[in-house]
Amino acid sequence: MKFRILFASTLLLGSTQFLAAMPVDQLLGSWKVIDDKSGNYITEIAIRKNSKTQQYSAAITKSYALPGTAATDVCTKCTGALKNKYLFGLEILTNMQATSKNKFNNGVWVNPQNGLVYIINADLSNTGEQMKVFGKSKSDNTTTMMTWKKL
Repeated sequence: MKFRILFASTLLLGSTQFLAAMPVDQLLGSWKVIDDKSGNYITEIAIRKNSKTQQYSAAITKSYALPGTAATDVCTKCTGALKNKYLFGLEILTNMQATSKNKFNNGVWVNPQNGLVYIINADLSNTGEQMKVFGKSKSDNTTTMMTWKKL
C-alpha cells in the first residue's frame, strides 16, 4: 500500500514539473485593439493558434463604434464573404506567423470599422502585455498602426 502511494506521489510530482516546464505562448488570449492615429478602441479579440499550421487567427469578442456613429452588430463596411456578417465571433485576423521571438508577420487583418484589409507585422513587448502592429492596406497603400493590449 505504501508503495502505491509513493508511486502515485512520484508520478503526480513528475507530471506537474513537466507542465511547469512547458513554454507559454504569450500571444494567445484576449486583447483590446486600439487605433494609434485616433486613440479609439476598435475591438476586443481572442487570439488562437492552429496547432497544424502554427498560424494565429483572431475573432471579435467585443466591438466598439467610432465616435459619433451608431453601434452596429454587423460588418457593414466589410466586403466579400464578410459583408454584413455578425461582428461577434467574426474572424478578422488570419495567417499570422511567428518569425522570431516576439515578432510576427504576414497576418491578414480586416478592420471592421472601415472594411479595409491589411497585411500586418507585429512586435510583442518583452512582458507580453502589449503589441505594436503595423499594417499596409492590400487595396490602396494606406497604412495603419495599432496597439494591442492584453486583457
